[in-house]
Parts: sequence; C-alpha cells; structure tokens
Amino acid sequence: MAAVRSVLFLLLFCSSLAGPAQAAKVLMMGPSGSHWLNLVYLAEGLISKGHDVVSVVPSNMYDNQLRVLNTPARRKIHLERYEVPLEGDFFDRMIDLQVELSLGDNKNQSSFDSVWTFASEAFKIVAVGSIGTEECEVLVFDEKLISKLQQMNFDIIIIDPAMICGTIVARLLNIPLVIMEAPFIMSGFLEYATQAPVPVATFYSFRTDFRQRLKSLVWHCFAGALMRAYAGRFRPIASRALGYETTILELMAEADLFLMRGDFIMHPPHPAMPNMVYIGGYHVQNVNPLPKELERFLQDAGDAGVVVLSFGSYAKAIGMEKAEMLAAGLARVPFKVIWKFQGQRPKNTGENTLLMKWIPQNDLLAHPKTRLFITHCGINAVYEAMFHGVPMVRVPAFAEQHGNSDNLETLGTGVTLDIFTMTSDDLYEAITEVANNKTYKSAAVRLAQLQRDQPQSPMDRAVWWIEHVIRHGGLPHLKSAARHLSLLQYHLLDVAALLCGVVVAVVLVLCLCCRCCCRVLCGKKTAAKQKQQ
Repeated sequence: MAAVRSVLFLLLFCSSLAGPAQAAKVLMMGPSGSHWLNLVYLAEGLISKGHDVVSVVPSNMYDNQLRVLNTPARRKIHLERYEVPLEGDFFDRMIDLQVELSLGDNKNQSSFDSVWTFASEAFKIVAVGSIGTEECEVLVFDEKLISKLQQMNFDIIIIDPAMICGTIVARLLNIPLVIMEAPFIMSGFLEYATQAPVPVATFYSFRTDFRQRLKSLVWHCFAGALMRAYAGRFRPIASRALGYETTILELMAEADLFLMRGDFIMHPPHPAMPNMVYIGGYHVQNVNPLPKELERFLQDAGDAGVVVLSFGSYAKAIGMEKAEMLAAGLARVPFKVIWKFQGQRPKNTGENTLLMKWIPQNDLLAHPKTRLFITHCGINAVYEAMFHGVPMVRVPAFAEQHGNSDNLETLGTGVTLDIFTMTSDDLYEAITEVANNKTYKSAAVRLAQLQRDQPQSPMDRAVWWIEHVIRHGGLPHLKSAARHLSLLQYHLLDVAALLCGVVVAVVLVLCLCCRCCCRVLCGKKTAAKQKQQ
C-alpha cells in the first residue's frame, strides 16, 4: 500500500512539473494600442488555464506591443519578432489622426468635418498606400520564419481583423483560425464570412429614427468600401503565398470561430451564426486593491464621492484649449476628480482634481466611492462601467464610440456631450445631472445585474470555445454552407429564373395550343359554311 502511495505521489509530482495535460500552443496576431490590449486580455485567460501564447509581430510594432506586457502574467506572452524595412506603427498613425481630429484644438470644426477629414485621409492611406502589406509580404514569403512557426506546432491562431495577414498565416500553418470581432468594426467582413446579414437599418443600434438609419447606412457603405479596398491589396499576396487564386474575404469566411466583443445587453439582437460567440465584458478582471495613496484620495472624498475621467489609451495629448475647458468644468463640481491625463498640466486645474498618467480604471470603477465615469465610450471602458453599475457622462470621439454612446443613451445610463461643441458649463451641468438623478444609477445597476447573471463568465466562455476548437481541430460543422455560394445562388436567383422560365414556357405552350385549337375550330367552321353555300 505504501508503495502504491509512493507511485501515485511521484506521478502527481511529475504531472505538476509537466504542466497541464491539455496545454496548447496559441499564436496571436494583432496591431498595437487597444486592439492589442484586447488580445492580451484574452491571452491572460488562456495562460491561466496553462496554455502557451506567442505573438508574431513586425519590428515596427514590437516596442508598442512589448510596452503592454507590464505584469508577471502578461510577460508570459512570448513576442516572436521579425524584421521589416519600416519605421513607425501604421496603426498608431491612424488612431493618432482620429485623436487629433477629435481631441485636438481644431477651431471651427464640427463632428461632420472631423469624420470627413478622417474618412478621406483613411481612404488614401488604406486604399492607395502600402499599409500592412509590406509587413505581410516579409512574413509570408520568409521561408525560414514560416518554417520556424511550423516547427513550433501551434494548435490555433487568433487574430484581430485589422491584421488580416493572419488569415494567410493560418492556411500556411494549416491550423484553425479564430477572429476577434467588435460591433461596428469591419462588419462587411463579418457579413461576408458568416453569411449572417448585418441589419443596416439598426446597425447594432437600438435607435431606428430616420437620422440614425441614414447615419447607419452611410457608415455601413463607407466602412464596407474601405475594408474591401484594404482587403483587395492583400489578394495578390495571398494568391502567391498559397499557390492558388483566393481573396482575403474567402479566407476569413473559413474561420472556425468568431469571438464577438459585444453582447445583446449592449447591442440589439440580430442574426448570428453558431460559430459567433458573444463575450462582451470578457476583459473585466478581478478587482485589485488600490495603491495606498490613491485609496487615501478616495477616502478623503467623504460622502460626496469621486468622478473618474478617462478618454482611453490613445488620448496621449489633448489640445490645451480643450484640456482647460475640461479642467474648468471639473474644478466646479463638489466631488473629487481622478483624471487620466498626459501632457502639460492645465493652468486652471482645480484643487479637487488629481491628474494621473495611468489609472487602474477597472479597480476605480469598482470602488464604492466612484459616483460616475466620464468616458469616450470605447468598448472596453463601457463594459467595465456596465459591469460595476457606474452611470456615465459620455463624450464619444471616433470609431465605434458614437454607436456605443447612442445605445447607452437609449438604455438610460447617463447623458451625452459633443466633444466639438461642449463647454465647461455643459460638463458641469452633465456631471451634476448624472450624479444627482437616481434614475441613471438605477439603469446602470440593472445593466450590471444582467451582465453578471450568466451561466459562465464571458472569459470562461471565450476560453472554452477556443479549447473546443483545439480539441476538434476546427469546427467545420458550424460554418455556413452559404460561404461557398455566389450572390445569385445564395438568394436562389438561379432557381427563381428557372421557375420563371418554366412558367413562361408553359404559358407559351398553352397559348400556342389554344391558338392551334382556335385555328382548327375556325377552319372547320369556315369549311362547313362553304359546304352549305
């Protein structure tokens, strides 16, 4: 008996050294900024289950990706760097342009002017420039690098749709493909890949008035044209690398799983395929204690509470005029304020305002002293506020933020301000309204209850589905057969044409028969008359 126990103990000890029996190797590809951070959140969940995570990254994005790996768990993500003859991060440049247009001191510029300027610049960069294609060519045509990746025996690849070169890599490595999607982002790709039509009339929005439907249609058409132009630049690369004619849309349609960074609490119900898994709020982590100095600042707020202000990871430098306008409004409120701010301190910053280059946003929103959240409505920030039941003053700037803000306004969790026209008085009145009107807090708490009341957490759901794909080597049975059909076949236009042809042919035959019968009968009558005469 003692010998058996010794053997069991030895086996248990060896298994603990070897790690999880089901450990898998996961390859990731994504850009920088918040899109990379989204993949990092998912990587943390996978690492906690014993999986190994590697990100293959071009040298011009390496520093930006490495900077995010700032915790022990995140440092377990291995960055496989490859050299490209480029400097600067193209994705950063695109986002910086949007930030400058929305948060910079652009006088006499409206929201429409900002969108139009960005749209024209983005189309020139994406449709005409070489954005992303040079990095992709270096990767897929580097035989040594591809051979090295093959020898690493990855079980699956997870990509952000902005890094569509990952669809080619998935084929080269012959491993299942997972795409992490977000509402409002590249919906044209998603519609083609899953054959689940995106409802343009609502376009992930609860509002259905004429203005909203017009805005949805315009954005849908523009985004679709931009993404098709972007994907078109990768078609020659994909065809040469794989040895047969193909398109990026066809490769994306073969994805085994789509992880959707939304849910039907935040966005209205719409058609979805079985391989579209909704994981909205997956990144909301366990709450950690605040640093002592920050905790002391919150406690000093007393019963009044604290207002948290953040415009996201990309708001590195707000225009000074806008910063002073915000500072003036914040200085008047009877609350302590924690403002995530980088740059020169505004001269009129109030004594109640604490400026910090970085804040533990999730931990702050979970704190009982937090009264409300002033946010740009990025999807990560929105779900953190929703999960902790915090009402919001929304100041959307660009991308999907306006759609998120529209939905939250419909759900009654706060008020919205226009970044281009707002004044310090507007900010003060909005903060006062949201802080003192209990209906906003009640609506926020209700959303938090819905968000928390699930059979499994969004992160657990995401990890389970990824492991499900790995266990079965892909999920072909969940892919829409319509991905192999043309528009003509999908809408049964060929069948309709055949049926119409048959109906027309039958009608013509009947008409000819009737005509012949009439001629015969008329001929007999004529012959009879002539015979009588």
